[in-house]
Amino acid sequence: MSNFSNQESTANVPQAVPQSSQCSTYTFPEVRSPETRGHLRSISHGGNTSLGGSNSAGIVGRPSALKGGRGHQRAFSQGQITSDPARPGHSRVGSKTDFILPPGHKDSDNVSGSASKVSAKGHSRQASRSESIYTLRRTAPPPLWRRMLSILLRRSHKSEPEERYRTVVPNHLVPPKTPRKEHPNGKRPNNKIRTTKYTLLSFLPRNLLEQFHRVANLYFIFIVLLNWFPAINAFGKEIAMIPVMFVLGVTAVKDLFEDRRRHASDKRINNSTCRIYQSEAARYKKVLWKEVRVGDLIHLSNNEIVPADILLLRSSDPSGLCYIDTGHLDGETNLKQRQVARGFATKQDVFEPSKFRSRVEVEAPTTKIYRFHGAIIHPSGERVPVGTENILLRECLLKNTDYVEGIVVYAGHETKAMLNNGGPRYKRSSLERQMNQDVLWCVLILILLCLIGAIGCKLWLNIFNNLESPFRTDHSEGIEAFLAFWTYIIILQIMIPLSLYVTLEMCKIIQVYHIHHNVDLYDCMMDKRTECRALNITEELGQIQYIFSDKTGTLTENRMIFRRCAIAGVDYNHPKMEDEGKNGKLGSLSVLVNPRLISDLNQLGPVTEQIYTSRQAHTAKIQEFLLLLALCNTVVCSRHPHYDLMNASGLIEAVPSSFDQSDASDKYTRLEESRSVTPSPPLNFLEPRSPSVPLDDSSLETEVKRPKLLNIPLLGKKQGSNTNLTDEQKAKLRSSTPSPHDLKPIFEAESPDELALVDAAYNYSCKLAKRTPTSVCIDYFDEGKLNFEILDILPFDSNRKRMSVIVKHPVTGEIVLYCKGADSTIFPHLAPVEDDSEQKAIVNKTQQHVNNYSKDGLRILLMAKRVLTPQEYSDWSQKQQDINLSLDNLDRRIQENYSRIECNLTLLGATGIEDRLQEGVPETLSALMSAGIVVWVLTGDKPETAINIAYSSKLFSPHMELLKLMTRSKETAESTIQFYLSEIENAESSIQTVLPTASNSRRQLNRSGPKNRSKALVIDGKTLTFILDRRSNLTKPFLRLTGHCSSVLCCRATPLQKAYIVRVVKEELKMRTLAIGDGANDVSMIQTADVGIGISGQEGMQAVMAADFALSRFKFLERLLLVHGHWSYDRLSRMVLYFFYKNAAFVFLVFWFQLYNGFSGSVMIDQMYLMLYNLLFTSLPPLTIGVYDQDAPEELLRDKPYLYRQGRLSKVYKTYSFWLTMADAVYQSLCVFFICQGTYADSDIDLFEFGTTATTACMFVMLLHVAIEIRSWTIIHLGAIVFSIGAFYVYSFLYNSLCVNCFGLPSTYWIIQRSTSRPTYWLVTLLSCVVALLPRYVFRVMQTLMAPDDVTRAIISYRRASRRGEGFLVSWSRSTSTSSIYRTTDTRPKNNAITAVG
Repeated sequence: MSNFSNQESTANVPQAVPQSSQCSTYTFPEVRSPETRGHLRSISHGGNTSLGGSNSAGIVGRPSALKGGRGHQRAFSQGQITSDPARPGHSRVGSKTDFILPPGHKDSDNVSGSASKVSAKGHSRQASRSESIYTLRRTAPPPLWRRMLSILLRRSHKSEPEERYRTVVPNHLVPPKTPRKEHPNGKRPNNKIRTTKYTLLSFLPRNLLEQFHRVANLYFIFIVLLNWFPAINAFGKEIAMIPVMFVLGVTAVKDLFEDRRRHASDKRINNSTCRIYQSEAARYKKVLWKEVRVGDLIHLSNNEIVPADILLLRSSDPSGLCYIDTGHLDGETNLKQRQVARGFATKQDVFEPSKFRSRVEVEAPTTKIYRFHGAIIHPSGERVPVGTENILLRECLLKNTDYVEGIVVYAGHETKAMLNNGGPRYKRSSLERQMNQDVLWCVLILILLCLIGAIGCKLWLNIFNNLESPFRTDHSEGIEAFLAFWTYIIILQIMIPLSLYVTLEMCKIIQVYHIHHNVDLYDCMMDKRTECRALNITEELGQIQYIFSDKTGTLTENRMIFRRCAIAGVDYNHPKMEDEGKNGKLGSLSVLVNPRLISDLNQLGPVTEQIYTSRQAHTAKIQEFLLLLALCNTVVCSRHPHYDLMNASGLIEAVPSSFDQSDASDKYTRLEESRSVTPSPPLNFLEPRSPSVPLDDSSLETEVKRPKLLNIPLLGKKQGSNTNLTDEQKAKLRSSTPSPHDLKPIFEAESPDELALVDAAYNYSCKLAKRTPTSVCIDYFDEGKLNFEILDILPFDSNRKRMSVIVKHPVTGEIVLYCKGADSTIFPHLAPVEDDSEQKAIVNKTQQHVNNYSKDGLRILLMAKRVLTPQEYSDWSQKQQDINLSLDNLDRRIQENYSRIECNLTLLGATGIEDRLQEGVPETLSALMSAGIVVWVLTGDKPETAINIAYSSKLFSPHMELLKLMTRSKETAESTIQFYLSEIENAESSIQTVLPTASNSRRQLNRSGPKNRSKALVIDGKTLTFILDRRSNLTKPFLRLTGHCSSVLCCRATPLQKAYIVRVVKEELKMRTLAIGDGANDVSMIQTADVGIGISGQEGMQAVMAADFALSRFKFLERLLLVHGHWSYDRLSRMVLYFFYKNAAFVFLVFWFQLYNGFSGSVMIDQMYLMLYNLLFTSLPPLTIGVYDQDAPEELLRDKPYLYRQGRLSKVYKTYSFWLTMADAVYQSLCVFFICQGTYADSDIDLFEFGTTATTACMFVMLLHVAIEIRSWTIIHLGAIVFSIGAFYVYSFLYNSLCVNCFGLPSTYWIIQRSTSRPTYWLVTLLSCVVALLPRYVFRVMQTLMAPDDVTRAIISYRRASRRGEGFLVSWSRSTSTSSIYRTTDTRPKNNAITAVG
């Protein structure tokens, strides 16, 4: 096979004819219809596709490399092979993760019609049932009008028939000026992404179209149209359009602001740079991400983000390996290994982009991150299969590799990252849903008032039937009543609060602005603010009842710390960190070594002849333990940052000479200039020292020659301490310059646990120096570097829960199996020992240490070894090779063979690793649970680890009774749930019968306490599968059981299970839910919950992109919910109710006048006042309530988390609140109108002067009403009220002075001037305010004094405590258990205490 041939087959490969050093002609492959021969694969539910064979251009009937006559047959996930059973080869069914189906999902018995066309030749591969959930579906071509609309709105349409595969041709084989329509890759999208909704042309029509989906907007458009009918127009045509134009304009500006933010983000991503190969220049050149095309060859350097989905062709590693960090894609920061396609590993040194002339055949884009199938078709016709291990996905980060090169197979919106990024769905808060219901009630009230007006009009005309024009027209009474109904619709239109929607959106936008700029929610270490991606559910933060949280990366930092180890039964603690105490920041996770372990390792201290042998034996065990830590892992290391000779512009630079300290500063300067050079983890310039605790004289005295393993010195020949260093030698040692070999290497691994173990071994001078697929180099104490040959690696899996490595010792030649794993799997596989033996004592002591580690919440791993004879290993290895070639039960047989050799182990010791919790997690969870929020933790980790973290994070407490649901069958799950429910209900019923009858009830309650103590539930993913299946009828019993538990922990949960459990709680319990996570595996859960929060920490941005809010730390959730959420709900609830009140009061004021004008539809208030009432005169006070009002200070809300239940139980805005508000509006409108009517009865006052007085009185009543509702007065609140009054009078004076006959309206010239000059005007206004507001004021006073709510009661206590402690400072001393009170204003020293209380 030659992939780099300068000649290509004319029949098989698109060819370019060279002319003037450039390709001027190009023969494109013939496109043939995908039929018959080749691979037939169902993308979803049996649909077929061809991935090879005759479907390849220019290749007829060639056998597939993916699925040949002999070879592997593999179902994607849970699907079954449908090929001929007589065909040789082996079948592999199953996948790494068992995904459950959504509730109610049914498999179709009738698969697509193409399934019936399966040929006898080739293979049929049916996808899993979950494929229908994940696979990108394509439909028939849309009609012409829809395609034209999509062009206008910049929406992609799928006009092509569904494709099952596609062929990618390297772009350097195609002439540069080839038109896109003729380009073989021209139909593929470029790498430019767009997440915006609008374009410059589509903004206006599309935004108006979206706004007209709102019923309220359509209603007011209907009102505007009614005014164009002369028979019923109550207002001027132009005047009626003012409120609609204002509302549509404000909403459009808001939408434009949101889309502009998305556009800025897209622009920043699209303008990132990378390097692609250009045939014209015959080298790589720097281009923008958006210019990358499918078929481009791309060059990436270490720590560079992958811009598109790339098939790996070349790596700087001689073995063709590279490592990627998928944290931006799936939330996992552990390194994952990728390798170049088969056949390319041996050509890494001679690979040239210009000579790559093979085509790549890949499947159509799907949303499955971990599935990729394709083949490389060489010019010779040979097909090389490629899969998931050969592809680098967009948004991954290249790590631990100097550079890689590959070909782009998916770009832009077809990449798996973009297909999985649907963005957050539109979510409507519960307050907004309740508000919409009340708006419907307003519609009914409006219709009722209009019907009353129409009926009154007809009755009035019937009673006074002899009236003439203008009191009566030529129409009949019925027609007059009908026209009167529509006239009332116009004049009473503000009963439907259209401006409420605008005010609500403006309030939420300003709330989001303040949350985003809150200094207390800013993470200075990561330089990230709290981001609000959804602008319409801020009040939902104050009503959360259930929180569903991920564990790793959300509650924890996903940074492991080596804390404890037990070696040969001896426990060694590591409580301190190397960087601890330096401003509280941990730049390194290395721990300070244990002095006792150093002493035992070096055999320090005076010893006698008798105990020397035992010390040497213990030292040998310690060395063996540390060797296992360094060997049994997948950690890779490097001594220097990865350096790419190609700079960011694609030019090759000079080879760096050597990496020493002299040019280290220059290299790090270049790190900042070029993306090609790796700013990987910074080098730790450590002084060469003994691994002791401090660097002082005592530590230098412990620098001794360590005994060599398997080279024990003779008895009687004691080792010297080598402590005869002079002060000059010590000073020289301190000031010595480290060589490159003294620098601590950069460790990177697939698991953070392994990093912690390798780093601990390094600190004790058992240093991992180099790792290749076949060997490991260990800098082994004083023996120098030893190269261990790797014979086999038995990888970790969730069933065995252990990992083993089989190596050949370079000194002794022994074949040794080193194994590490969970205690539950290592203890049963230990070799049997006698009860009185030393090894039995070691096992017992280690068991005790393991129990203590578990109580401390540490992740436990046991270390063991077994020495194999060559014959044992040879037999096992041959058996393993036979199993790999077997047909049936492959996974089970592999597990059994692993267990055959992972037995008769010798225990070396145990480790306890701390998965460091994020700062403030225990306090945050405690506060949230104190607020009455039920917290569930949904994680994919194993139960032991998750339970430990639950205890350390205070999700579980020691006094809780732990209930476990870990079953393997539906019947067992059902019986376990029923057993727990019966036990709990029986205990509760017994307590209820004992307490009322017992005189000493408290004593008996304590006696029965263990039965009634709080409970915590632990459930695994397998049991969740049975529970979430609707056919099992276990969902409701399970939810009943969780109702009796304080906390719930779900282990081994898949991403779909996380989403479904959130949905079940939402639908069955009708609870408001919040989901918080940090990775792509949490996206489904985040989007299902009412509120989704993404952690923008170390685990990538996938969860953030799908979330409604983004936090950098979990601890910020407390302030976001208990403070900002509480405020948002309280503010918006009172603002909405006030809006209903002020609109209804004004409408009723107009309606009462109809009783005195024969229901003619005329009004006493000028039309401009009616239109500007909501837009200008009363617009600011509701806005200030909704944004700046505070019912309680921040300190009080955080100190007393139970105050959150005001929003959690929806106590501010209840269902009856609307009717109380309407009743208050009716009463106040009656007071205002009839006080004005009674005052001006039998007078010659003008109609508009009467209306002006009533309008003024109503204005003052509403503004004083809002003053009663304000909880915290600020200059903004006062300014809003003053501005409203000022705006009313300024407009009135200008309008009545300058506008004699404007807009064709009746003239109100000089009305306000005449009204304000009369004392009656001011007295009526004052009397109306007193009478109208007195009941509400008295009610508020009595409520505060007699029945205050939780917040009011807390504020009263808070203010009393503040007054009592004003001017004093209280301090508490733990050492003396005394408190001291000081005067803070006193000039005396603080140690002059006034009072000291013991």
